[in-house]
Amino acid sequence: MGGRRGIWLLLLLASGCKTIPEDAYGIDRIRFTGMEQLDHESLRACMATQERDRVTIAFGTSADRECGVPPFDGKRLSFDLWKKLRKGWPTLDSAVFDRDIDRIERWYQARGYYDAAVISTEFDPPAAAGDDRIIMTTPGEAPCEREGEGEGCKLEIGIEIDEGQPVLVKSIRVTGHESLSDKQRSDVEGAVVLGIGQPFDEALYERSKREIRRRLRDASYACGLASGRVEIDREAREAFVELYVETGPSCKLGDVTVSGFRSLPPQTILDVADLHTGDTFSSSVLADAQRAVYALGALASVNIRQTPRLDEEELCTGVVDIDIAVEPGRQIRWGIGAGIQSGQIATLTLEQDTRISDVHLFGLFEHRNFITGFRRLRIEDRPKIVAQDPFFRFGRGFIFGNELRVGYRRPAFLEPRTTSAIDFRHDWGPDPFELFRRHDLQIRGSLSRPFYDGRLLLVGGLNYDTYLTVDRDPRYPASYQVVFFDESIVVDLRDDSRSPRSGMFFRISSQQSPAKLRRSWQYIRVSPEARAYAPLPLSSTLAFRFGVGAMFLFSRDSNRLDLIGQALGPQNYRIRSGGPTTHRGFFGGFLGDPGSVDSLNREGVDARNDGGLRKWEAGVEWRVPITQAFATALFMDFGDVHRGESFRFNYIRAAAGFGFRYRTPVGPIRLDFGFLIPG
Repeated sequence: MGGRRGIWLLLLLASGCKTIPEDAYGIDRIRFTGMEQLDHESLRACMATQERDRVTIAFGTSADRECGVPPFDGKRLSFDLWKKLRKGWPTLDSAVFDRDIDRIERWYQARGYYDAAVISTEFDPPAAAGDDRIIMTTPGEAPCEREGEGEGCKLEIGIEIDEGQPVLVKSIRVTGHESLSDKQRSDVEGAVVLGIGQPFDEALYERSKREIRRRLRDASYACGLASGRVEIDREAREAFVELYVETGPSCKLGDVTVSGFRSLPPQTILDVADLHTGDTFSSSVLADAQRAVYALGALASVNIRQTPRLDEEELCTGVVDIDIAVEPGRQIRWGIGAGIQSGQIATLTLEQDTRISDVHLFGLFEHRNFITGFRRLRIEDRPKIVAQDPFFRFGRGFIFGNELRVGYRRPAFLEPRTTSAIDFRHDWGPDPFELFRRHDLQIRGSLSRPFYDGRLLLVGGLNYDTYLTVDRDPRYPASYQVVFFDESIVVDLRDDSRSPRSGMFFRISSQQSPAKLRRSWQYIRVSPEARAYAPLPLSSTLAFRFGVGAMFLFSRDSNRLDLIGQALGPQNYRIRSGGPTTHRGFFGGFLGDPGSVDSLNREGVDARNDGGLRKWEAGVEWRVPITQAFATALFMDFGDVHRGESFRFNYIRAAAGFGFRYRTPVGPIRLDFGFLIPG
């Protein structure tokens, strides 16, 4: 049976291999020599003659380049792994290749290398230089070795280039923006991406003009234009750049309309967009409105069209009409399926790493225009089998459970950009940290509001949580009830929220259970966090993370709570660390000091699951892309969880390791291997 499977696999692979036409040369490789300053992959992307596709590992700029899109330098390191079997052979066309030689020289000129030239080409086999079709030297014999019976020949092409010396930018002068404010003038001048002393590049020159126009629109000049003039002194190898700005009038919004909404309520779209006749025109405000409208969830696309009003002489009047063109998406979604989850548990307010894993079914119903007004109702249920093992394996002991979530969202609550929400969660089954059975019922009402193009997010809520232990055992926590407020402030200054390369991220989350609302505790929980990202060579990124957490307990129900609960607070909201998103040297929730309060250790129970009152976490990670979607990472994590009322920054638990990242539309898939550093 195994032999048959192997035969079928070989047949499948063979069926995917493309062949070279019998009278043609299949281009296996194009090699460039003499390219020291610029990237051969950037050049290759502009050629019509292409070599056979290969799977490539590239450290630095992505291997999937676009013609004429920077960067063009050669700061990359790549390795070819294997040919793509299911891709066909590109064949030689002499006329196309001759035009490619001209393209190469023109491409170099566009990069500022006006003396660059192709000084030689070499073909292997040499017969391809005379004709792009295989000519029989004698009947039945070809001037090359055929790739297979009835196939053509494999061809390698060598192209030698003399790059010469580039023309450097000697001066950059921007005019026409004198009427703008100091800040606006600085923004316009900062849009120029050419650099003095750097090679003059046509792509960067055009990008500078586009960026000037974008910044003019952001400063209310919707009809602003940018043009330019360049003087090239080829003998002195100098370029003198002049950019001319035409601001036009400062613009206001005119009519604001909605189109394409069909059965959806247009007034809600207008409310959320928050654009009004007479407001100052700004492209960033329009982009923010577009994001807010799309976030309603029931729209497949949102496009904000801008139409400047012109006078009889076709000049801009300073009024721009806005049309919010939408395309409704699917309003009702439902589905059933199955999945595996490992390493994390989410309440209505916190996501925490844990050691458990589960296999689950799920059923989902979602209405994105419930009772009109883009109100969203979502119901999800997950029957599950849970094991205290990060890699689920049947036969190692498991417990059945079920998690039900119901969520309701209402946009434009009280004002255009505020969203109200009511969430319900009931989780019956094993506790995610100690695997005893319990009921966990949570209800939360919240408000959220983004500011500054989504860079700032404020969230606040009121929570009720009742935790009922089913398994009666003195080793397990007692049942409790807690009512608390929660707040979160998020400041996101990253260049890309999914795969950041530069910028910073800050978040501070807090909970308060006041005396008048408390049930089993009165407490305050605070957990600020900061992240920073710095770009490095080879398109790599250095990421830093630092966070602390503290629980302040003021009173507790000593008649009903166990000793651990009295000392550390509610089971769901204790200070914990360890796991794939915090400290990768420990399983989820296991970072801590099990012996710091001996009187609290329960016999037979690993106290590291119980958490503490203070924690700190830090990490540094170097991420290196290999392909467009795949990357590697080296990291070190540090931290401590302590049951005392002070932070132990001199008590360091450290881990080092490596990992892999695969980029998807919804975020990266991560696989990390962390190892504790002794001592």
